[in-house]
Amino acid sequence: MQQDTLYKTVYQYNKTPLPPSDMEKLAEIAQDYRQVKNAVYQRYGGIQSLPKLYPGYTVQNEMTKSGLREQMGLPSVYFYSAIFDALGDIKCQWSHTKNRIETCIRDNPNLTPAERHYLRFVMKQSQCLEAILLEREMHLPAAWRKSYEAVRADITEEHRLQQYLRRQVRRHLKKMHTDTANGFSVPVKGYRYDDHGIYITTKERGQRVFVPLTDSNAYSRQLYVQLDINEGNLKISVPIETRIRKHPEYQNEIGLAMGMKVMFVTDQGTIYGKDYGIHQTALTEYIREGARRYRQNKQNNPGRKKYLAGRQRREATLHNYVNAEINRMLETEKPGVVYLPKLPPVSGAGINKKINYSVSMWQKGYVRKRLEIKCRERAIPLIEVFGKGIGKKCSRCKADGERQQELFVCPACGLTLPEKENAAKNALQRGNAQAGNT
Repeated sequence: MQQDTLYKTVYQYNKTPLPPSDMEKLAEIAQDYRQVKNAVYQRYGGIQSLPKLYPGYTVQNEMTKSGLREQMGLPSVYFYSAIFDALGDIKCQWSHTKNRIETCIRDNPNLTPAERHYLRFVMKQSQCLEAILLEREMHLPAAWRKSYEAVRADITEEHRLQQYLRRQVRRHLKKMHTDTANGFSVPVKGYRYDDHGIYITTKERGQRVFVPLTDSNAYSRQLYVQLDINEGNLKISVPIETRIRKHPEYQNEIGLAMGMKVMFVTDQGTIYGKDYGIHQTALTEYIREGARRYRQNKQNNPGRKKYLAGRQRREATLHNYVNAEINRMLETEKPGVVYLPKLPPVSGAGINKKINYSVSMWQKGYVRKRLEIKCRERAIPLIEVFGKGIGKKCSRCKADGERQQELFVCPACGLTLPEKENAAKNALQRGNAQAGNT
C-alpha cells in the first residue's frame, strides 16, 4: 500500500554574499563539526565499539563526558548533531562491509551450502555477530537460540568459520576520516527565520549570523548548511514532507524503454527527452577534457575551481531537462501504472574506451531515481520487469530478431519497429504477465 506522504529535499540560497567576518564564523563551526565527527570515527568506528552503535546514546553520553565540547566551545546544537551524523556514517560503513562480505561468502568455492547459510545467519543476527567478532560468550533469546542451534547443527568446523568471518571484517571494515569542512547540520534550536532570511547560531554566546535568502519560506526541521567559503555563498538543504497527490484520471498502462540518445520511448513509440543524449554528451566530453587537462598540468597545480563550476552548470542543465521531460511524459501519458525493464549493471567489457567512458558517465541512476520519485508523488506504481533479452525478442511473435542500425527487425513475422519501441512493448507485455501471475 502506498504511503500518503514522502520526503524530498528542497534548497535555499543566500541572496547576497556574506561578509567575510560572518563567513569566517560559519567556517569555524564547520571546522569544529569536522573535528567532532573525526573524533567519533576514531573512537567508535572499530569492532570493539559495535555494541555501542545502537541506538547510540552510549556514544552520546561518553562524548559528553569527554570534555571535547567544552574544550572547543562548540554549542550543543552542533556538537550532538555532529555525533549523530558520524554515527550514521559508521552504521552505513558497517552495512557496506556486510554487503562486501556477503559477496565474498557467495563467491568462495571452499564453503559448503551449510557453511554459507551459517555465516549469513550470524551476520544478520546482531547479537551473534557481536559475540563472534568480540570473541565473547553468546547470549541469545530463547527463540533465536533455537534457530541458531538448528543452523549450526550441520557445521563441523564452527571455529574456522568464525575465524573466517573475523578476518573478512578486519579486511573490509575501514575506519572513517574526513578532511572536508564545508558544512554542518543545524537543528531547529540553532536557527530562526525572520526578515526574509535566516539567523544561524554561532559560537559566540547569544550571537547569530544573518543570511538574507532568495525566498521567504520558513521551515522547522533539521537543516544542512553547505558553505562556499571563497565566494561567500551557502546552500541550505531542507528535508520536507509532501503529500502524495492522487490523480483519478491517470488510468493508462505504459511500457517504457530507456536509452542513451533519447531518455524514454513508450510502447506507442512516443519519445520523451529526445535531446537527452546531447546534454549527456556535452557533460561527458567536458569531464573527459577536464580530466585530460588536469593530468597534463597536475605538477603545476592549476586548481579546479573553474572546471568544477563548469561541470556543475552542465549537470544542472542535464538534471533540469530530465525533470522537465519526466513531468511532461507523466502529464501527457497519464499512466495508472508504468512498466520499466530492470536496468543491468554498467559493463566495462567493451573494446572502445571512449564508448566505455560514455556508458559509465550515463546518468541512468539519476533518471531512474527521478522517475521513481515523480511517480510516487502522483501515486503511480512504477514496476520493474525482467529486462534480460527484452530488446532482442519480437513484441509480436516472441521470436528472436536482429538490430539493423536503430531498428528491430523480426525475420519470423516481418515486424519492423524502432528498437526502443519494441523493447517498450515487451516491457508492457511482461508487466501485464507479471501482474497476472501475482
